[in-house]
Amino acid sequence: MRKRKNASDRLPSGSFSGETGTWQPVCHYLSKPPSRTKGRLAVTIHSRIPVKPAAISPFRTVREIAESDERGPAHDAMGKMACFVSRHLTSIHPDLGRSGPICPFARQGSATGGIRFADCDAQSGQETRIGEIMAQVRGEFLAWGQGSGIPPMLRAFVVTFSALEGPEDTAMIERVQRRLKPDYVESGLMIGQFFPGCEESGIHNPDFRPLNAPVISLAVRFMALADAPFMLGDQRFRAAYVARHGTDGERELLLADRRAKAG
Repeated sequence: MRKRKNASDRLPSGSFSGETGTWQPVCHYLSKPPSRTKGRLAVTIHSRIPVKPAAISPFRTVREIAESDERGPAHDAMGKMACFVSRHLTSIHPDLGRSGPICPFARQGSATGGIRFADCDAQSGQETRIGEIMAQVRGEFLAWGQGSGIPPMLRAFVVTFSALEGPEDTAMIERVQRRLKPDYVESGLMIGQFFPGCEESGIHNPDFRPLNAPVISLAVRFMALADAPFMLGDQRFRAAYVARHGTDGERELLLADRRAKAG
């Protein structure tokens, strides 16, 4: 019997270069010739969140992106991040500083359809609009999760920004992330920025750059117990973290405080 391929098998082979922030080779499935079959691939559309003058596309799974015949910058951006999540984040990296894959939830999240991607066509300078869209994404993520049947830690939304590039746009995305983080954390969520050359350090190795990705993006997921180091320095964050994780959270915060003081 022929073995059925999973969603990540349909993505291109290759590796993500942390030094250059590029996927090598280029995602060749994004430039394949149009399908000769009649009709279009039936794509499961979770939601469409229009906010003029910038809009966000439907959220799609890794499989839906890999099998789609669509073309254009938005599809390219989602495809590159789908590669990054389902291949790079599921790999074991020698500089990570701990055992296991870079993201322990990425493989199952990609396979179950819990990690979904959408593209926002916001332009440079539309910082307020991006904030408004991502505020709505937070509500959409929570509402979808309640009836998805997928375990919370395997769910994530990744919003790519195909029209953004360069240091000014990455600085804008970082400002949006910082501004929205309090509301996300109080909802039991995390919002993280990804972009080429991101200098955010890893938890276990300060020289590792886990957020160095091929496309400017914002990712939304549920707060994990391992997120204690990101809660330090703000009492609102600490309170929300303990409210979600209870005594285990209190213990992790104490450990994170000790590590921070030890340098």
